[in-house]
Amino acid sequence: MSNVTWSVLCTMLHATDETIPFIFQTKMANLTEEEEIEQDWCFPLSVTIPCGVVILVLIFLAVFGNVLTITAFVKDRGLRSVYNMYLINLAGTDLLLGLVSMPFYAVYTLKSYAWPFGYHFCKAYMVIDFALCLESILTIIIISLDRLLLLKYGPHYTHRETTTVAIVKIVLSWIVAISLYTPAIIGWDLWTGEDTVEEGDCDVQFAYDLAFTASTAVVEFAIPFIAIGILNLLIYIEIRKRSRISPTSNDQVSNAQDKNRKDVKAARFLAMLVVVFGITWAPYTVTTIIISFCDTCVNEHLYEAFNWLLWSKASLNPFLYAYNSARFAKNFKQILFCRRTRHTPVVTTVSTGNSHSKT
Repeated sequence: MSNVTWSVLCTMLHATDETIPFIFQTKMANLTEEEEIEQDWCFPLSVTIPCGVVILVLIFLAVFGNVLTITAFVKDRGLRSVYNMYLINLAGTDLLLGLVSMPFYAVYTLKSYAWPFGYHFCKAYMVIDFALCLESILTIIIISLDRLLLLKYGPHYTHRETTTVAIVKIVLSWIVAISLYTPAIIGWDLWTGEDTVEEGDCDVQFAYDLAFTASTAVVEFAIPFIAIGILNLLIYIEIRKRSRISPTSNDQVSNAQDKNRKDVKAARFLAMLVVVFGITWAPYTVTTIIISFCDTCVNEHLYEAFNWLLWSKASLNPFLYAYNSARFAKNFKQILFCRRTRHTPVVTTVSTGNSHSKT
């Protein structure tokens, strides 16, 4: 090899040694800039302000509406029936959603999906939120079952479905609601040895596990939705059977018509609960399953909107209570306008609008 060729080769190798670190440093600098841009990214005020207003309204309605509902139940003895105990359990669940789930997630949302409360609080928050959401579903199932039992048992309903029975059902529903997700939320990353949640984010560790997510979606949404649909269908069939019974006197005709109206009103209320449940829960559940196997298939902003749609049920339910029950509506007005309550006797009847109390 000539001296000239050797000199050229050495020059090329030297240039390569200097070029490779330069290219590597340039790429690392670009990556660092991209990470900084991603970390510094946030919603513009034109998005943050309208979203903040909508979220604030939802939280206010969830808290204020359900406080009204619980206050009316405590204040008016005529509302203290087994049926309304289930409604108050649902109202209490929705109130906790408005006090815990929605405010903390509002901060997360308005901070452009950044969680400022730390890893351990995120775990506790997720346990509470998942338990509350599942409890609201279980309570709707219990309410539907209660209406069916009222139609089936008739005059014997009060002897079978007592306050003690109602409390047992509510306690059991809470045990199931807390037990389903809590172990996985707390221990998933410990069992698998893998932390799938990015720093500064708050999510469940099993979010990208298709088998677990699909299984819980079936237990949490599909089975309850089908069960509620079947119960409401049975309620409709029972109402149709009762409406075909021919009374023998004018008084019986009047009583039968009155009971039928109350049955239909209660069935309509349950149907509204089911429709609201389906509309608010289905989008979130479906997209959650999709994200578990395809993270980029669902727009992040759309998914967060579905999350808030799910919680909006807590804001809507108090309006349904007032629409369904004249007595709830009357108490709401008295509380809002500081009117004194006239103590009226409670009329005990077998009806589905408000069990054994005149609404």
